[in-house]
Amino acid sequence: MTMGEVVWAAAAAHTGAMMRAPKGDADDLARAERVFAGFGALSASLKAARPDVIVVAATDHFLTFDYAALPLFAVGTGAYFPGHGEFGVPKRDYAGVEGLGEAIHADLVEAGFDPASARDLPLDHSFSCPLQLLLKGWDAPVLPIYVNCTVEPLPRLDRCLAFGRALGEALRRQTLAPRVAVLGTGGLSHWVGLPETGRINEAFDRRFLEDFSAGRFDDIASWNPGEVVRSAGNGAAEIRNWLLAAGAARARRARVLAYEPVAAWVTGIAVAELEP
Repeated sequence: MTMGEVVWAAAAAHTGAMMRAPKGDADDLARAERVFAGFGALSASLKAARPDVIVVAATDHFLTFDYAALPLFAVGTGAYFPGHGEFGVPKRDYAGVEGLGEAIHADLVEAGFDPASARDLPLDHSFSCPLQLLLKGWDAPVLPIYVNCTVEPLPRLDRCLAFGRALGEALRRQTLAPRVAVLGTGGLSHWVGLPETGRINEAFDRRFLEDFSAGRFDDIASWNPGEVVRSAGNGAAEIRNWLLAAGAARARRARVLAYEPVAAWVTGIAVAELEP
């Protein structure tokens, strides 16, 4: 049997607002078009990699998990993952690979992590926004990996990088999906449900992308997470998913395809492809 191989990896921002092009501001529209072009290039690259599964690390915004059950990490199991279709995102459901989530969950537990198992995990816009853009006109099975990026206490940044590395090894050991793609999604700077909503810290975003593109993942993992949120907003906590993807891919660097502070989307939007 053929063991798994990570053939493609990337990281990208998400926001339900990016399902709609900005109106009324020509500069903002131009910024959005450059973001869409970045996603288009990433989609072509992903399709050319011919993945048997796309592993997506993302979070949730109180649609699937809430205070009754809020794991730090969870692995989607089963072979069907319904989309919530909220926040202006067209509803789309996703197929999985039968048995893959179960195998990855067991491997991660054996490796010393304790993720929850989430059968038929429903996916909110943090998963579906980038997938809608990347799978435009084609399709592939997915494996969702949930990371708590919303409610304290959050997993440490370095723990997310380590979890990603363990996930990557588990993906390479499994035999159900030989060609694996990995996507981490979230951030960059933005504030959600706070008085600062609408603010974008471009300086933070560019510093993060400079370190990320240079492969300084362990340096980013050593950042003070409280300072990240204070300077770049509670939405910037989602850089955890970028670190997870980098760890899973054994990446050495990344190539930034787009970065734009899109005012209408109230988020610093970046698209990057990870490189070995």
